Amino acid sequence: MATDDFLAVELPSEFLTGTVAGLLDRVFPPDEESRVLISGRFDLRTNPDLPEIYAVLLAVCDEWRDWRCALAVSSLREPVELWAPVTQLVRITDGPPVLQMRLEQEYRAMEYAVRHGIWNSRHELLGWMRSLVTLYFLDKHGANLPAPPPLTSGPALVRAVQELEAQGIIAAQTQSDQDAAADIHDEDDVYAITPEGRRFIAGLLAETESYIDQYDHYQDTVVDSEGELVEFGTGRGVDLRVEAFLNEGLDPLRTVFLLRLYDGTLDSRLRDWREAIETDELFEGILEPVVNRHGLGPGEIQEVMEQGHDWLEERRERDRRGQEDRELLRRAGGGAP
Repeated sequence: MATDDFLAVELPSEFLTGTVAGLLDRVFPPDEESRVLISGRFDLRTNPDLPEIYAVLLAVCDEWRDWRCALAVSSLREPVELWAPVTQLVRITDGPPVLQMRLEQEYRAMEYAVRHGIWNSRHELLGWMRSLVTLYFLDKHGANLPAPPPLTSGPALVRAVQELEAQGIIAAQTQSDQDAAADIHDEDDVYAITPEGRRFIAGLLAETESYIDQYDHYQDTVVDSEGELVEFGTGRGVDLRVEAFLNEGLDPLRTVFLLRLYDGTLDSRLRDWREAIETDELFEGILEPVVNRHGLGPGEIQEVMEQGHDWLEERRERDRRGQEDRELLRRAGGGAP
């Protein structure tokens, strides 16, 4: 919702009791039968757009119930807790009571991961991501990290460095040895990536590129209203990659995080990554596509996946034939006088 928007509706008396969360569950219920009953009460003559508005708010509440987001609720004056009485959102007038409410979604990918059992804890997930971010800036940007980390280093960075060192991915190295070719003779130790670390990075790159090869076409998917005609690469589709990862049993947080490392998302944080790594906000932002996504029903995503697999096989076959044709032309050209 825009900053000056809010939802204002006349509230039937039976909805005046209970909590804000209870009201949302009653008006935007999870089951289809209850939704039909609610929509049957719409005054379409006064507002013919109500079905579309209702569909948007249903999607918001579905994401909330699935732990994909938290809801920040406020009246026109101040924030209101979800467990607060509905009456805190009600304005009494000469006519029926009027409910005035703002809803804001706060996407929580890490909470979603733990609630759904994808990761055991936020601590475990954050530790893995912080280690890879540290390794990313060491590798791609040649970050200078003193060994051991100075006392001014944040605790998250220290733990990430210790984890990488314990796994043999990085090791302390005398800087004068590392930069001998540049005739630098500073004897302070810094962290450098080990041969084992190089193999580890190569494995991550291969894994990430396999996700791109197999699933990148789902980034631009058009599905017709019947869920039968599926098109890829039209320039007017929606991103269904996370839906595809989930359907294939992949960890969507791992895949999204690796893909965003690969596409350079973190390069904009080159100046402040050591400070940003201490916060949760950096990682919630990177992982947001896991929870802020276009959703499909089970039958629809299955149809999309089947057609996606067929599309990919056809493309690979075309590429194979094209390569064979180019090879024949090269041989024919090479054999000419």
